Amino acid sequence: MNGTSAAARVLEAILRAGVVPIIRTSSRDWAVEAAEALAASGLGIIEITFTVPEAPAVIRSLRTRFPDVLVGAGTVTNADVAAQAVDAGAQFLLSPALSPGMIDVARRHRVLAVPGAFSPTEVLQALERGAELIKIFPAETGGPRHIRAILAPLPEARLLPTGGVTPENVGDWFKAGAAAVGIGTALVGPGTGRLDARTLHARIEILKQGLAAR
Repeated sequence: MNGTSAAARVLEAILRAGVVPIIRTSSRDWAVEAAEALAASGLGIIEITFTVPEAPAVIRSLRTRFPDVLVGAGTVTNADVAAQAVDAGAQFLLSPALSPGMIDVARRHRVLAVPGAFSPTEVLQALERGAELIKIFPAETGGPRHIRAILAPLPEARLLPTGGVTPENVGDWFKAGAAAVGIGTALVGPGTGRLDARTLHARIEILKQGLAAR
């Protein structure tokens, strides 16, 4: 399998799953524990943001321990961070904004790039750079109506709203036209203290019900 087809398969897997669970925390141990719980849940995709301490090491460890889980890097804001993420084995890169450096590194290494955008102008710029999936952030600012409004003139865009997505409202985002969603604190918790595995499991089940209704 060559790199180009690998990126395409990662995109296909994200679109099929419909969700990218996001781990953002100041605790490396909490991040690992949350990632283990998500890997066991069957969702099959994990994003480790570069705000997590030792994020490259966490990504590298997860790739080794869970070969059947797609592991990506989030908060990839420039080419240097993108290079670190790719070197650690990240299978997709996400940015909260339109980062040309991130896109260039991803393209060079044939890794899926998911740049961030908010306005129609930024979405169009991402499309012009070849983005096949675009993160809309912060999505809660405009809500599902914002997704619907962007897709009216740009129906070819695949949008991944992030921020404001919860297990309970995930269906509203898909009704608005989202291709997939990113969900962090509302799913895995705030990333402080001890991970509440029971609550996480309950949230995952609610999320799965919403995804099944797509």
